Amino acid sequence: MRKKLLQRRAVLKGVAVLSMAVATRKGWTADAAPTMTSKIDVEKAKAEGRLTLYTSLDTKIVDAIIAPFRKQYGINVEYFRGGSADVTSKVLAEADAGRIRADMVDASDLAALLLMKERGLLLAKQSDAASAIPKDLRDPDGTWLADRLTQGVIQYNAKEFGGSQAPRTWKDLTAASMKGRLVFFSSANGDGAPRLYTMAQHLGWELVEALAANRPIRVATPQLVTQILESGERGAAFATNDNIAWRSKREGKPTAYVYPPEGVPTEPGAVGLVKGSPSPHAAFLFHEYWMGKEAQQLLVEGGKYSSRTDVAPPQGSPPLGQIKLLTLDYAAYQAHRPEILQRMTNIFGGEWGV
Repeated sequence: MRKKLLQRRAVLKGVAVLSMAVATRKGWTADAAPTMTSKIDVEKAKAEGRLTLYTSLDTKIVDAIIAPFRKQYGINVEYFRGGSADVTSKVLAEADAGRIRADMVDASDLAALLLMKERGLLLAKQSDAASAIPKDLRDPDGTWLADRLTQGVIQYNAKEFGGSQAPRTWKDLTAASMKGRLVFFSSANGDGAPRLYTMAQHLGWELVEALAANRPIRVATPQLVTQILESGERGAAFATNDNIAWRSKREGKPTAYVYPPEGVPTEPGAVGLVKGSPSPHAAFLFHEYWMGKEAQQLLVEGGKYSSRTDVAPPQGSPPLGQIKLLTLDYAAYQAHRPEILQRMTNIFGGEWGV
């Protein structure tokens, strides 16, 4: 357990410093929303009747979590699902217009929550779930908690690359035989950039450039990556979601995946409540359910690694302590984001949200 905890702490190297820096900015005006779990009024939550979630989590997992919550409380959860950059852009655009429609925000890119906190958009609170989350995976002010960790792996079509032909390392994907057979994801907003930048920082820009030289096709989401691999249109993917690769293999599709020994980029996703939410009690009640052990187990059953120390890895998946995790320096990424996205544009072409 200690090894696992230490591995989790390595995930957010640099995040704690950035979080403390943000925490020193001016605080926010008080509002009527409950700021601790014990202050949630379930009857008021039921009277509010609904809440709105913005999320980048896979819809199958989101639906699995919402269903028992709705059954238990009779509260409807409507949601917008997009890439992390899409979620961030939507929240910030609505904030600039003076009306955020979301009650709760969940994003696979922690930098999104850090930016929202810096803008003063998130509610500082005390969640009962925090005690099960390592300190490096939660904001000291309580504006966000990490809920999951997603690793960018190699996924491949097992019919095309079976047995000894299966790629095992990132370098394997740079071979001439892979030319025209690769696929990767990133929306036009560049939400695939953080994990590619993480690879570049740890393994060298030369690797990223070599992958691009093999003419990969680019799609908007990791779900589309897996569909393309299942169909055989392309043979292998780089830096795609381990949970979606996990599910494809478990469903008997002709795919497999591997955590390369050189290391894999890892991304903590995080969740927070929007300050001034129209449904503050329903939102906080759902937040506590989302971060609770029952819902986090549903997340794990969808192939995700939970941030809770008391929830085991997905079935058949290695513990995080057995995976070499490549972490992102969020402060550096945010500081140099325009230059990084421009470099991605130069390497891969297309739109990257520059």
